Order: sequence, then structure tokens, then C-alpha cells
Amino acid sequence: MKPIRLWMINEEIRSCPLVPLKEGFNLRPWQIGDTQVWAEIITQAGEASHLQAALTRFRAEFSGLEQLLQSRCLILQTRDGQPVGTAMGWLNKEFGDGTYGRLHWVSIIPEYQGLGLARPLVTHAIERMKSDHTKAYLKTQTTSYKGIKLYLDYGFRPFMQSEDCLEGWEIVSRVLKQDLI
Repeated sequence: MKPIRLWMINEEIRSCPLVPLKEGFNLRPWQIGDTQVWAEIITQAGEASHLQAALTRFRAEFSGLEQLLQSRCLILQTRDGQPVGTAMGWLNKEFGDGTYGRLHWVSIIPEYQGLGLARPLVTHAIERMKSDHTKAYLKTQTTSYKGIKLYLDYGFRPFMQSEDCLEGWEIVSRVLKQDLI
């Protein structure tokens, strides 16, 4: 599948229901010192080519924002405290009119994918945005069509941010057998 960057928006996140976590898992806020934990999750989930790339990305994007991360970044972990996923209900002042939050860095390590953990992780991250935003956006790609299906279920819709988006949404529409554009 041709990888094409896609954008999605949700014009009303307040109606997004909170999905409870499965037994044996919990969510905790990002803590000072969790940079390595976050980078390991992102790398294992395939969002970074190697650990150093994830650490570099984290520092570039979030350096100096550690206090904000504690209220906006979630770490999904097992009952035993093993981190297995992450998501952010991030603040945003750059997209649209500045009123959109951003669903950001949703990742679960492969051994824990397909266990019904993504829905609660996503809805809890959206919940983090609700105090400051009524709308949200996210960036994804055609190869993340399983995630796109989940985002659609929670009110996100395709947003044409670039000329490539039309081709990308046509690809995802065919894969999901759903008219998205």
C-alpha cells in the first residue's frame, strides 16, 4: 500500500464516550523520567526506526513541556507496571482556528495490539482534551487503516489537508470498503 499522510478532524469531541480498560491494564500519566519509556513504545510500535530516532523526536517536540506532558500524555501499562502503549490528548494552537486539540502519538507495542486496548486508550486521550477543546484533529497515514477505522468510530472524519489526501482517502476507502470522501 502506498503510504500517504492523512489528516482527520472531529468537530465535536464532547460526545465521545469513555471506554473502560480491560481487566489487567491501567493508564497512568506520563511522569518525569518517562522519556525512555515513551521512546521504547514508539520504537517497538514501528513509529520510529530506532530508539535514538524516537528520543531525538521526543526532545525536538516536547523538550521544556514536561509539566504539560504529565497532564496530557498517558502510558498504558499491564497490572505489573509494564508499559505497553501511549497516547496524547495534546494542546494545539496551530491547526485551524486554534480551537482544535490533537490526538497524538497513539501507539501500542505489537504483542498487545488486537487485544481491545486501543479504544480505551484513544477515548481516554480524547477525554484529556475536553477541558480545553471541543474539537480535535490527528495525523495518520494510509498504512494505518486499522487505526483509521477506530478514529472513524469516534467521530473523526477525513480532512483534505493536501493534494495527496484525495488519493490516500480513496485507498483507505477501498481497503475499509467504506465511502469516506
